[in-house]
Amino acid sequence: MWRWFGAGVFLGVILPAALGLAFFRWWQGTDRIAFGAKVQGIAIGGLSRQQAKQVLRSHFHAALWTNISVPLLCRGKIVHRIRIAELGLRPDLDKVVDEAGQIGRCASLLESLRQFLLAQQGGVHLPMRWRWEEDAARSLLHRLAGSLNRPPERAWVEWRDGAIHLVPSKEGVQVDIDATLRVWRHQFHQGKWERLEILLRPWHPEVTTEDVAMLDGVVGRAITSFRTSERNRAHNIRLAASRLDHVLIRPGEVLSFNALVGPRTSRRGFRVARVLVRGEFTEDFGGGVCQVAGTLYLAGLRAGMEVVERHRHSRPVAYLPPGLDATVNFGSLDLKLRNPFPTPLYLRIFVKGGRLTVLILGKRQSGRSYRIVREVTRIGSFTEKVTYDPSLPKGVRKIDDKGSPGYRVRVWRWQVDNGVVTKRELISVDTYSPQSRRRREGLALPPTSTAPLETATHPSDSPTPVFPAGNDTSP
Repeated sequence: MWRWFGAGVFLGVILPAALGLAFFRWWQGTDRIAFGAKVQGIAIGGLSRQQAKQVLRSHFHAALWTNISVPLLCRGKIVHRIRIAELGLRPDLDKVVDEAGQIGRCASLLESLRQFLLAQQGGVHLPMRWRWEEDAARSLLHRLAGSLNRPPERAWVEWRDGAIHLVPSKEGVQVDIDATLRVWRHQFHQGKWERLEILLRPWHPEVTTEDVAMLDGVVGRAITSFRTSERNRAHNIRLAASRLDHVLIRPGEVLSFNALVGPRTSRRGFRVARVLVRGEFTEDFGGGVCQVAGTLYLAGLRAGMEVVERHRHSRPVAYLPPGLDATVNFGSLDLKLRNPFPTPLYLRIFVKGGRLTVLILGKRQSGRSYRIVREVTRIGSFTEKVTYDPSLPKGVRKIDDKGSPGYRVRVWRWQVDNGVVTKRELISVDTYSPQSRRRREGLALPPTSTAPLETATHPSDSPTPVFPAGNDTSP
């Protein structure tokens, strides 16, 4: 009886198991895919890898996937439909067939057998794998961003009737391209591309309402005048002023005149006008811009700003007293002012008629003000050079350069708290060399040779310091 029982166990259990294991080992040596394997519901089990690719290719042929329309959603609403091929998505038959071929072929024999049997009994469902040309999707998102982005609106500070009026800022949104592509990449990896969401991110304004909420008045002011008849120069002043208007200077931030106004070129709207170069007047692009810099400099001094960089002119200028001017030249000479306060400053610049006004708005400090005091000493000799010009009628005189005396100027800033000077700060020491007055006189008849220069020298006044006691001597 036990003999028959043993024979039964052998024939009913051991022999089938041995034959099954032998078949499984034989199958592992082939390139056939485990029975029951499916890709996107398409059965490829039992097929060779080449046969599986052919079956999948027939179902995912080019005409099919290029005509599939995919909805693109933004905040739950369909904003665009696009064919899947336009997303740069292509079926990756090699990859999915390789994955299917690994079923039942792992390092562990028991795990391989388990996978093989599970595939036979219940089937293994694999998603289609896709090759994705991400640049195509990125270009698509850049195009859609034009209609989906909502730019923010910065806060503005208006100055009307001697008071501050705030225009609140508004938040914006913009397409988050990188985050969107990461989500899509994950979906494509899982074969889920039927609905694609476009992600947005907040777009914060450059200047928020909170940034300017503490402004309560004018902390620095300067006004200069110019001739509107010099049209090109007046145009350059207005253009430079417009690029400084509504600039916020955060605590500790350094304002750079050149960075804000930019190169003075015709392409950027500047015109040729009179400029001062090494003591001589000439014509160049951006003439008049220095007046904006000088007016801003004076307003900054009166506001208590820290002077990081400033350069004087080679000779005194007409619109500001010596020592209070500032010359700029893009790429070499800049005006830089730092906000030393724990609260922001805000520029408002107005050009009306021949009047340039720079206002620096900020948080006023109770009882505190700043006073600018100049100590001026005349130096050197004022000379006059006369040239006899045969092209002018006899007795006619023409002044080419009015000249200017020389000065040594010390500029101080006094900090005044509740009427008492609590701090004296030396801002600058400038020396302006004397400039000769140049005059031409006409001749009755042309001379045989060029007439020599005749120079008349007038001694300067004796050096006399000017140190007003507590009054701002600037205009």
